[in-house]
Amino acid sequence: MDISGPLKIGVIDTPDTSGWELQVSFTDEFKQADLADQSRIFQDYVQELVKNINSLPEGDRNRDGMAIVYQLCSEMLPYIKEGQIALEETMMVEIGQSQAVSITDFLHG
Repeated sequence: MDISGPLKIGVIDTPDTSGWELQVSFTDEFKQADLADQSRIFQDYVQELVKNINSLPEGDRNRDGMAIVYQLCSEMLPYIKEGQIALEETMMVEIGQSQAVSITDFLHG
């Protein structure tokens, strides 16, 4: 499932740990928008994730991958609205191996 949004997400195998790593950064278009537009764009993205999650059956790996992205985005949303996240930075989030399969399916679906 393809959902366009303000994020660029990569999944990296981290051999030194038992899981994988999400590398999350923001698109150039998102970074160039003013704060009000960033807030609207990010809120719309979160709502689109919810709509698409609810449209897929339980256990679907795309649904599971979107749920991981939704969880991350819902935590970031208040900080995006306040302009408190350094948009030029890449965030690293560790996830379990089973989650990595779901997120990879979603990203490459």
